[in-house]
Amino acid sequence: MNDETINKVRASLYGSNGGRRHQWSVLAAALVAVLAALALPPLSIEQQFWIVLVPIGIFGLSHGGADPLILKHLALNEPGRLALLTSLYVIASLAFVALIWFFPVLALLVFLALSIWHFGFTDATFLSAHPNALLLWLCGSLPILGPILGHTSQTSELFAWLIKREPQAVLSVLEPAGPLLAGVWLLGFGILAYRHYAQLGTRVLAELVLVATALVALPPLLAFAFYFCVVHSIRHFLSVIQQGLGRAKTRSTLAFLWQKAAPATFAAIVLALGAWAVMVFLEPDSRLLVEAIRVMFWALAALTLPHGLMVKFWWEGNQKQP
Repeated sequence: MNDETINKVRASLYGSNGGRRHQWSVLAAALVAVLAALALPPLSIEQQFWIVLVPIGIFGLSHGGADPLILKHLALNEPGRLALLTSLYVIASLAFVALIWFFPVLALLVFLALSIWHFGFTDATFLSAHPNALLLWLCGSLPILGPILGHTSQTSELFAWLIKREPQAVLSVLEPAGPLLAGVWLLGFGILAYRHYAQLGTRVLAELVLVATALVALPPLLAFAFYFCVVHSIRHFLSVIQQGLGRAKTRSTLAFLWQKAAPATFAAIVLALGAWAVMVFLEPDSRLLVEAIRVMFWALAALTLPHGLMVKFWWEGNQKQP
Protein backbone atom coordinates (compact mmCIF):
# COMPACT_ATOMS: atom_id res chain seq x y z
CA MET A 1 0.00 0.00 0.00
CA ASN A 2 1.65 3.25 -1.14
CA ASP A 3 1.73 6.50 0.81
CA GLU A 4 -0.90 8.12 -1.41
CA THR A 5 -3.38 5.35 -0.64
CA ILE A 6 -2.57 5.31 3.07
CA ASN A 7 -3.20 9.04 3.38
CA LYS A 8 -6.47 9.09 1.41
CA VAL A 9 -8.84 9.37 4.37
CA ARG A 10 -6.46 11.57 6.34
CA ALA A 11 -6.18 14.11 3.53
CA SER A 12 -9.93 14.16 2.91
CA LEU A 13 -10.69 14.89 6.57
CA TYR A 14 -7.93 17.45 7.05
CA GLY A 15 -8.92 19.33 3.92
CA SER A 16 -12.70 19.17 4.40
CA ASN A 17 -14.65 22.39 4.88
CA GLY A 18 -16.30 21.04 8.01
CA GLY A 19 -12.97 19.99 9.45
CA ARG A 20 -11.40 23.38 8.83
CA ARG A 21 -14.36 25.24 10.32
CA HIS A 22 -14.22 23.01 13.37
CA GLN A 23 -10.51 23.69 13.80
CA TRP A 24 -11.28 27.36 14.33
CA SER A 25 -14.30 26.52 16.47
CA VAL A 26 -12.08 24.48 18.80
CA LEU A 27 -9.77 27.47 19.24
CA ALA A 28 -12.71 29.70 20.17
CA ALA A 29 -14.29 27.09 22.45
CA ALA A 30 -10.98 26.43 24.23
CA LEU A 31 -10.49 30.14 24.86
CA VAL A 32 -14.01 30.41 26.28
CA ALA A 33 -13.35 27.32 28.43
CA VAL A 34 -10.18 28.87 29.86
CA LEU A 35 -12.00 32.09 30.74
CA ALA A 36 -14.89 30.12 32.24
CA ALA A 37 -12.49 28.04 34.33
CA LEU A 38 -10.95 31.21 35.75
CA ALA A 39 -14.40 32.52 36.70
CA LEU A 40 -15.79 29.31 38.16
CA PRO A 41 -15.91 28.81 41.93
CA PRO A 42 -14.51 25.53 43.29
CA LEU A 43 -16.86 22.70 42.29
CA SER A 44 -17.31 19.39 44.06
CA ILE A 45 -17.30 16.19 42.04
CA GLU A 46 -21.05 15.90 42.60
CA GLN A 47 -21.68 19.37 41.21
CA GLN A 48 -19.50 18.59 38.21
CA PHE A 49 -21.32 15.31 37.65
CA TRP A 50 -24.72 16.97 37.33
CA ILE A 51 -23.29 19.58 34.96
CA VAL A 52 -21.74 17.02 32.57
CA LEU A 53 -24.33 14.25 32.84
CA VAL A 54 -26.55 15.42 29.97
CA PRO A 55 -23.74 16.45 27.55
CA ILE A 56 -21.84 13.18 28.06
CA GLY A 57 -24.93 10.98 28.28
CA ILE A 58 -26.57 12.34 25.15
CA PHE A 59 -24.14 14.26 22.95
CA GLY A 60 -20.98 12.34 23.83
CA LEU A 61 -22.60 8.90 23.68
CA SER A 62 -24.35 9.72 20.42
CA HIS A 63 -21.05 9.73 18.53
CA GLY A 64 -20.77 6.06 19.46
CA GLY A 65 -24.45 5.65 18.68
CA ALA A 66 -23.52 5.92 15.01
CA ASP A 67 -21.52 2.67 15.30
CA PRO A 68 -24.37 0.53 13.83
CA LEU A 69 -24.18 2.67 10.70
CA ILE A 70 -20.44 2.01 10.41
CA LEU A 71 -20.90 -1.71 11.11
CA LYS A 72 -23.48 -1.87 8.33
CA HIS A 73 -20.97 -0.20 5.99
CA LEU A 74 -18.22 -2.64 7.00
CA ALA A 75 -20.60 -5.56 6.45
CA LEU A 76 -21.31 -4.37 2.89
CA ASN A 77 -25.03 -4.55 3.76
CA GLU A 78 -24.86 -8.35 4.00
CA PRO A 79 -27.09 -9.57 6.90
CA GLY A 80 -24.87 -12.52 7.83
CA ARG A 81 -21.72 -10.43 7.81
CA LEU A 82 -23.47 -7.70 9.82
CA ALA A 83 -24.58 -10.23 12.44
CA LEU A 84 -21.00 -11.51 12.72
CA LEU A 85 -19.49 -8.04 13.10
CA THR A 86 -22.15 -7.02 15.61
CA SER A 87 -21.44 -10.17 17.62
CA LEU A 88 -17.72 -9.43 17.63
CA TYR A 89 -18.47 -5.87 18.76
CA VAL A 90 -20.57 -7.13 21.68
CA ILE A 91 -18.02 -9.82 22.59
CA ALA A 92 -15.20 -7.27 22.71
CA SER A 93 -17.30 -5.04 24.96
CA LEU A 94 -18.21 -7.92 27.27
CA ALA A 95 -14.57 -9.01 27.40
CA PHE A 96 -13.65 -5.57 28.68
CA VAL A 97 -16.46 -5.75 31.25
CA ALA A 98 -14.89 -9.00 32.50
CA LEU A 99 -11.51 -7.26 32.73
CA ILE A 100 -13.12 -4.48 34.78
CA TRP A 101 -14.77 -7.00 37.10
CA PHE A 102 -11.71 -9.12 37.82
CA PHE A 103 -8.78 -6.72 37.28
CA PRO A 104 -10.02 -3.12 37.74
CA VAL A 105 -6.56 -1.55 38.05
CA LEU A 106 -5.40 -3.17 34.82
CA ALA A 107 -8.72 -2.24 33.20
CA LEU A 108 -8.20 1.42 34.11
CA LEU A 109 -4.69 1.44 32.67
CA VAL A 110 -5.88 -0.23 29.47
CA PHE A 111 -8.81 2.20 29.24
CA LEU A 112 -6.50 5.21 29.57
CA ALA A 113 -4.12 3.80 26.94
CA LEU A 114 -6.99 3.01 24.55
CA SER A 115 -8.42 6.49 25.06
CA ILE A 116 -5.09 8.15 24.26
CA TRP A 117 -4.72 6.03 21.12
CA HIS A 118 -8.30 6.52 19.92
CA PHE A 119 -8.51 10.25 20.68
CA GLY A 120 -5.14 10.82 19.06
CA PHE A 121 -5.81 8.63 16.04
CA THR A 122 -9.10 10.40 15.29
CA ASP A 123 -8.39 13.99 16.26
CA ALA A 124 -4.83 14.38 14.98
CA THR A 125 -6.15 13.49 11.53
CA PHE A 126 -7.98 16.82 11.45
CA LEU A 127 -4.75 18.66 12.29
CA SER A 128 -2.37 17.18 9.74
CA ALA A 129 -2.68 15.57 6.32
CA HIS A 130 0.30 13.34 7.11
CA PRO A 131 0.80 10.67 9.81
CA ASN A 132 2.60 12.04 12.84
CA ALA A 133 2.96 9.74 15.85
CA LEU A 134 4.13 12.58 18.09
CA LEU A 135 1.10 14.73 17.22
CA LEU A 136 -1.15 11.71 17.85
CA TRP A 137 0.29 11.26 21.34
CA LEU A 138 0.17 14.96 22.17
CA CYS A 139 -3.51 15.18 21.14
CA GLY A 140 -4.66 11.93 22.68
CA SER A 141 -2.96 12.39 26.04
CA LEU A 142 -4.42 15.84 26.71
CA PRO A 143 -7.79 14.76 28.21
CA ILE A 144 -5.95 12.36 30.54
CA LEU A 145 -2.95 14.47 31.50
CA GLY A 146 -4.81 17.79 31.88
CA PRO A 147 -7.03 16.75 34.82
CA ILE A 148 -4.17 14.82 36.46
CA LEU A 149 -1.96 17.90 36.42
CA GLY A 150 -4.57 20.57 37.11
CA HIS A 151 -6.75 18.85 39.72
CA THR A 152 -4.71 15.99 41.09
CA SER A 153 -6.76 15.38 44.24
CA GLN A 154 -10.15 15.18 42.53
CA THR A 155 -8.77 13.10 39.67
CA SER A 156 -7.23 10.72 42.21
CA GLU A 157 -10.59 10.41 43.93
CA LEU A 158 -12.32 9.62 40.64
CA PHE A 159 -9.74 6.97 39.74
CA ALA A 160 -9.98 5.55 43.26
CA TRP A 161 -13.74 5.16 42.92
CA LEU A 162 -13.32 3.30 39.66
CA ILE A 163 -10.83 0.77 41.01
CA LYS A 164 -12.21 0.67 44.59
CA ARG A 165 -9.00 1.86 46.22
CA GLU A 166 -8.28 4.57 48.76
CA PRO A 167 -7.91 8.01 47.14
CA GLN A 168 -4.71 8.65 49.08
CA ALA A 169 -3.09 5.58 47.50
CA VAL A 170 -3.92 6.85 44.01
CA LEU A 171 -2.85 10.38 44.94
CA SER A 172 0.56 9.11 46.01
CA VAL A 173 1.04 7.85 42.46
CA LEU A 174 -0.43 10.78 40.54
CA GLU A 175 1.29 13.56 42.51
CA PRO A 176 4.79 12.70 41.26
CA ALA A 177 3.56 11.29 37.92
CA GLY A 178 1.67 14.44 36.87
CA PRO A 179 4.62 16.88 36.68
CA LEU A 180 6.82 14.19 35.15
CA LEU A 181 4.31 13.44 32.40
CA ALA A 182 3.75 17.16 31.87
CA GLY A 183 7.49 17.59 31.36
CA VAL A 184 7.50 14.79 28.80
CA TRP A 185 4.51 16.37 27.03
CA LEU A 186 6.20 19.78 26.90
CA LEU A 187 9.37 18.18 25.54
CA GLY A 188 7.31 16.44 22.86
CA PHE A 189 5.56 19.71 22.04
CA GLY A 190 8.91 21.45 21.66
CA ILE A 191 10.16 18.74 19.31
CA LEU A 192 6.94 18.93 17.31
CA ALA A 193 7.16 22.72 17.00
CA TYR A 194 10.82 22.58 15.99
CA ARG A 195 10.62 19.76 13.47
CA HIS A 196 7.14 20.12 12.02
CA TYR A 197 6.21 23.81 12.28
CA ALA A 198 6.38 24.31 8.52
CA GLN A 199 4.01 21.38 8.02
CA LEU A 200 1.56 22.14 10.84
CA GLY A 201 1.60 25.91 11.17
CA THR A 202 0.71 28.22 14.04
CA ARG A 203 -2.97 27.29 14.24
CA VAL A 204 -2.33 23.63 15.14
CA LEU A 205 0.23 24.52 17.80
CA ALA A 206 -2.17 27.15 19.17
CA GLU A 207 -4.92 24.53 19.43
CA LEU A 208 -2.66 22.20 21.40
CA VAL A 209 -1.70 25.00 23.79
CA LEU A 210 -5.22 26.37 24.28
CA VAL A 211 -6.86 22.97 24.67
CA ALA A 212 -4.13 21.90 27.09
CA THR A 213 -4.65 25.08 29.12
CA ALA A 214 -8.42 24.52 29.22
CA LEU A 215 -8.06 20.90 30.34
CA VAL A 216 -5.65 21.86 33.11
CA ALA A 217 -7.79 24.78 34.28
CA LEU A 218 -11.22 23.12 34.19
CA PRO A 219 -12.34 20.76 36.97
CA PRO A 220 -11.71 17.14 35.88
CA LEU A 221 -15.23 16.10 34.86
CA LEU A 222 -15.80 19.38 33.02
CA ALA A 223 -12.44 18.99 31.31
CA PHE A 224 -13.29 15.50 30.12
CA ALA A 225 -16.74 16.58 28.94
CA PHE A 226 -15.25 19.53 27.05
CA TYR A 227 -12.80 17.37 25.13
CA PHE A 228 -15.13 14.40 24.65
CA CYS A 229 -18.10 16.43 23.42
CA VAL A 230 -16.68 19.59 21.83
CA VAL A 231 -13.50 18.21 20.25
CA HIS A 232 -13.65 14.45 19.77
CA SER A 233 -17.34 13.69 19.20
CA ILE A 234 -17.81 16.45 16.63
CA ARG A 235 -14.72 15.31 14.73
CA HIS A 236 -16.03 11.76 14.72
CA PHE A 237 -19.34 12.92 13.24
CA LEU A 238 -17.45 15.00 10.68
CA SER A 239 -15.51 11.91 9.63
CA VAL A 240 -18.79 10.01 9.21
CA ILE A 241 -20.16 12.83 7.05
CA GLN A 242 -16.99 13.29 4.99
CA GLN A 243 -16.64 9.57 4.25
CA GLY A 244 -20.09 9.28 2.79
CA LEU A 245 -22.17 7.63 5.50
CA GLY A 246 -24.53 10.61 5.72
CA ARG A 247 -26.34 12.69 3.14
CA ALA A 248 -25.00 15.37 0.84
CA LYS A 249 -26.02 18.54 2.69
CA THR A 250 -24.63 19.17 6.16
CA ARG A 251 -27.94 20.05 7.76
CA SER A 252 -29.74 16.98 6.43
CA THR A 253 -26.66 14.87 7.15
CA LEU A 254 -26.60 15.90 10.81
CA ALA A 255 -30.32 15.15 11.08
CA PHE A 256 -29.76 11.82 9.37
CA LEU A 257 -26.87 10.90 11.66
CA TRP A 258 -28.83 11.87 14.76
CA GLN A 259 -31.74 9.74 13.58
CA LYS A 260 -29.40 6.78 13.10
CA ALA A 261 -27.51 7.38 16.35
CA ALA A 262 -30.54 7.98 18.57
CA PRO A 263 -31.67 4.33 19.00
CA ALA A 264 -28.23 3.06 20.03
CA THR A 265 -27.69 6.12 22.25
CA PHE A 266 -31.03 5.59 23.98
CA ALA A 267 -30.28 1.88 24.44
CA ALA A 268 -26.89 2.69 25.97
CA ILE A 269 -28.50 5.13 28.43
CA VAL A 270 -31.12 2.55 29.43
CA LEU A 271 -28.41 -0.10 29.95
CA ALA A 272 -26.36 2.35 32.01
CA LEU A 273 -29.33 3.14 34.25
CA GLY A 274 -29.97 -0.58 34.64
CA ALA A 275 -26.34 -1.21 35.53
CA TRP A 276 -26.46 1.62 38.08
CA ALA A 277 -29.55 0.08 39.71
CA VAL A 278 -27.92 -3.37 39.83
CA MET A 279 -24.72 -2.00 41.39
CA VAL A 280 -26.69 -0.12 44.04
CA PHE A 281 -28.73 -3.27 44.74
CA LEU A 282 -25.59 -5.39 45.12
CA GLU A 283 -23.97 -2.78 47.39
CA PRO A 284 -26.87 -1.03 49.16
CA ASP A 285 -24.54 0.89 51.47
CA SER A 286 -22.54 2.41 48.64
CA ARG A 287 -22.76 6.07 47.66
CA LEU A 288 -25.07 6.73 44.71
CA LEU A 289 -22.66 9.25 43.24
CA VAL A 290 -19.73 6.83 43.36
CA GLU A 291 -21.74 4.14 41.60
CA ALA A 292 -22.94 6.66 39.00
CA ILE A 293 -19.34 7.67 38.24
CA ARG A 294 -18.38 4.01 37.92
CA VAL A 295 -21.23 3.31 35.53
CA MET A 296 -20.46 6.39 33.42
CA PHE A 297 -16.77 5.75 32.92
CA TRP A 298 -16.79 1.96 32.90
CA ALA A 299 -19.58 2.03 30.30
CA LEU A 300 -17.44 4.32 28.16
CA ALA A 301 -14.47 2.02 28.75
CA ALA A 302 -16.41 -1.07 27.68
CA LEU A 303 -17.40 0.67 24.45
CA THR A 304 -14.01 2.24 23.73
CA LEU A 305 -12.35 -1.06 22.78
CA PRO A 306 -14.81 -2.17 20.06
CA HIS A 307 -15.54 1.40 18.96
CA GLY A 308 -11.87 2.29 18.52
CA LEU A 309 -11.06 -0.91 16.63
CA MET A 310 -14.13 -0.53 14.43
CA VAL A 311 -13.21 3.04 13.46
CA LYS A 312 -9.65 1.94 12.70
CA PHE A 313 -10.84 -0.90 10.43
CA TRP A 314 -13.38 1.39 8.75
CA TRP A 315 -10.79 4.06 7.96
CA GLU A 316 -8.29 1.49 6.69
CA GLY A 317 -10.98 -0.08 4.52
CA ASN A 318 -11.79 3.29 3.01
CA GLN A 319 -8.12 3.94 2.43
CA LYS A 320 -7.86 0.75 0.38
CA GLN A 321 -10.69 1.77 -1.89
CA PRO A 322 -9.68 3.18 -5.29
